[in-house]
Amino acid sequence: MRKKLRGRKATAIALASVMAMSLAACGRQDGSNQVGQTEQKEYVYVPEYLELDDNTNSSYSNMTVQGDKLYYTNYQWDEASGESKVVLGAYSLTDGSREDLPITINADGGGIYSMQADAEGNIYTAEFEWNATEGDDAYTQQTTVLHKYDASGTELMAQDITDIMQQDENNSYVGSMCLDDQGRFYISSDSLIRLFGSDGQFQGAVQTDSQWIQGMGKAKDGKVYLAYYDQSGNVKLSQIDFDGKALGQTYDNFPNTNGNGGLCAGIENDLLVNTDTALYDYSLADQKTTEILSWLDSDINGSYVTYAAATADGKILAVVNDWNTGETDLVKLTRTKASEVAQKSQITIGTLYTSQSLQAAAVAFNKQSNEYHVNIKTYIDDNNWTETSWSDGITAMNNDITSGAGCPDILDLSSLDVKELASKGVFEDMTPYLEKSSVLSKDDFFENIVDSYTFDGKLVGIPKSFTLSTIVGKTSEVGDKKGWTIDDIIAYAGQHEGASLFEGMTKSGMLYTLLAYDLDSYIDWETGKCSFDSEDFQKVLEFVNTFPEEYDWQNDDRSTPAKIQSGEVLLNMTGIYQLNSIQEEEAMFGEPVTYIGYPTSGGGSGTYMQASELYVITAKSSNKDGAWAFIENYLNQPFDNFYSYGLPARKSALDDMVEKAMNMTYMTDENGEQILDENGNPIPEGGTSSISYGDWEYSYHIPTQEEVAVLQDLINVAEPSSATGNDEITNIITEEAEAFFKGQKSVSDVANVIQSRVQVYVNENR
Repeated sequence: MRKKLRGRKATAIALASVMAMSLAACGRQDGSNQVGQTEQKEYVYVPEYLELDDNTNSSYSNMTVQGDKLYYTNYQWDEASGESKVVLGAYSLTDGSREDLPITINADGGGIYSMQADAEGNIYTAEFEWNATEGDDAYTQQTTVLHKYDASGTELMAQDITDIMQQDENNSYVGSMCLDDQGRFYISSDSLIRLFGSDGQFQGAVQTDSQWIQGMGKAKDGKVYLAYYDQSGNVKLSQIDFDGKALGQTYDNFPNTNGNGGLCAGIENDLLVNTDTALYDYSLADQKTTEILSWLDSDINGSYVTYAAATADGKILAVVNDWNTGETDLVKLTRTKASEVAQKSQITIGTLYTSQSLQAAAVAFNKQSNEYHVNIKTYIDDNNWTETSWSDGITAMNNDITSGAGCPDILDLSSLDVKELASKGVFEDMTPYLEKSSVLSKDDFFENIVDSYTFDGKLVGIPKSFTLSTIVGKTSEVGDKKGWTIDDIIAYAGQHEGASLFEGMTKSGMLYTLLAYDLDSYIDWETGKCSFDSEDFQKVLEFVNTFPEEYDWQNDDRSTPAKIQSGEVLLNMTGIYQLNSIQEEEAMFGEPVTYIGYPTSGGGSGTYMQASELYVITAKSSNKDGAWAFIENYLNQPFDNFYSYGLPARKSALDDMVEKAMNMTYMTDENGEQILDENGNPIPEGGTSSISYGDWEYSYHIPTQEEVAVLQDLINVAEPSSATGNDEITNIITEEAEAFFKGQKSVSDVANVIQSRVQVYVNENR
């Protein structure tokens, strides 16, 4: 069922037969999210999918567990009347029975922001209502009202708090609502907590002075706590002192939830905290977190978990909302000895940071595989980001790859310099696996993409999707051929004095851009030879020095298209990630364009591809067949699965994308005639999409064969990008170049220093 909470046709079916023992430690107390730990786990949580109902015309929200019941709001659509309504309901976690509470709200005239229940079955809501005013200046006004109903549906209290909510326009909405053990209301907005007594009367507000409120909830002690970012960007937890109208004691080492659900009473400790990878218990006494479960261990995508709470019998209830499919599951998880669960062969994927797409792919694979179970090993804790997180993560990954002891079976190279790593011989050749595959072959993918990820005769990987980066210019000025050199672009700039090559470009920006897309011209990773002391590289530094130190964006409110069409800006750096990207560039320039590419020392195409989803098998993997099983399954999935971003590497998938885009149906009138827009063009069913820059707007048309041909040609000439993954070399060059830009050293002296430092780095890291 789509766009609603649902379960399975057979209720209470435990998935122990397909569960696998995890490698992560259970009950680890560390106060932080340590990456790369692979200790044996004693217990796992086995999922049981519950059936809530089979009504396809309803959707659920505001889940809250109280005792042995799950309370919720149910938005229902009545096909016959054409009206929607909000029904409050309760689901028994003991016998699976479901009841609609005698409380119904007309959804066309309002709705529920938030809902809570207490131990006696009383229901508390923060509701909004739309009311039309009268008179010449009539308008629709929204009101906010707090309600309390007893278990029979009788309204015990209704308090209009609209005026209170509107006193601060920056905090005028209800973000979430919480109750303490005395039935008092805590209403959160952006950075403000408003307090209301059990009678709904306003009692005051707590200004958190926070950057962002993460969540709010009642702990086992019956008090309400707030998780938030402080002004330094650190995650803090504080008790909300209702009587003192202030934040009380502050607690450290609180997990960063990224807004992934509210806080609930804990199991063994005080608070249950949900993140996108794991569920934790937090202790107020010692300010430590204990990992209860890893969502992936239970074959659940943690990014989809919108609510998690402990039940009265000590189990975990999770609401899993798959944003990709529109389906939502209600899952009860039972703590089970790992020895009682069927074991599978473990496959570990190493990644800098876990994405929703990777988690979804791992969960899907784990559910359908009877032999293998995928774990994800994350090298960057993006919940606790620091200035060195990126470099530290890459260092840790490189150490695992080279040491072999902690080497993952699969590496996610979506954000790394594949060529540099491939030169170290740390990847398995996928060619033999493709030759044996019954569902995939090299011919399924664009030849240029396969070639781009083949190094020294070894095919290290095939991306499922990719984007293109290139430079666009007017054909009338740059010609119709792709690719140019540093000399070419310097000459072009000299022919257009007074105009800017690129909008807002500075020295640092231009240097980074040229390094990002041409760094390999100066480093041969196979031989280790560098050539940063060459005349070509010195020309790069001299060219970069012609750009300004800074650009005044505050006094520049004109759009990029407007500047291009007026001749103030000559070229545009662009990323191509969809079919519409091609037509957008020509519309922006107002005349035929050439994708001339980034300037290179070797005069290549200058068009680069960046893999969005690239998984490779490590040479030191102890389970290469299992690693290939995951990659084969992933590449064979429909392109739209798992949030694939960009363009598909599989030829048939791009053909399907083109066919779908070009075979569009149009709106017709009662006579079957096409309805035309103001420009005389037919209107596609479902409307049209457009892009706006403020003073320039463009509505996309159906891609033409010519535009598709331009895209295919760019794919055929694109080269793999080295734009990510080597901050060390980029930092060396940027640091030393400053002396030349400031006139402290000659260009040759700076180039020699860069050559020396980078050569040492390359020698040490080959």
